[in-house]
Amino acid sequence: MTESATLGAEPVVLDAVDREVLRLLQHNGRMTNAALAEAVGLTPTPMLARIKKLEQRGVITKYVAIADAAALDRATTAFVSVKLAAHRLATHEAFLAAATKLPEVLECHHIAGEDDFLLKVVVRDIREYEQFLLHRLSRISGIDRVQTTFVLSTAKNETAIPIE
Repeated sequence: MTESATLGAEPVVLDAVDREVLRLLQHNGRMTNAALAEAVGLTPTPMLARIKKLEQRGVITKYVAIADAAALDRATTAFVSVKLAAHRLATHEAFLAAATKLPEVLECHHIAGEDDFLLKVVVRDIREYEQFLLHRLSRISGIDRVQTTFVLSTAKNETAIPIE
């Protein structure tokens, strides 16, 4: 049985080996090609070709190290809802261009509903968030309203996408 993932308008069909490779890499991005090959029952050369194909098709987009925010003195996380004053393409594009350049913004999502964007922001503390809000975010033109929700604790923080 195969699985189809959609990337833009191009569906990507994944066989059982592709799905297992993705499961393994999502949980350990430093897994060697030889270890991956052994885990899925391939030899290293076809395993490397399979990974390169997944990268070229846009299924694997990058490899990262996930850092502990508190260890890097960024223990305060906030989800920031932003409503734009005007729903025009130029306003939308200007907001995206500015918001995605802010290093405190880890994620920027265009959303449906009452608000237009949802940002995930990390800072040292409430005081730094206030400076971010007053001197960086609020200077982006076209913002009508900002609403902040602070994270008190996190019960689950997963990066792996479920693969059936």
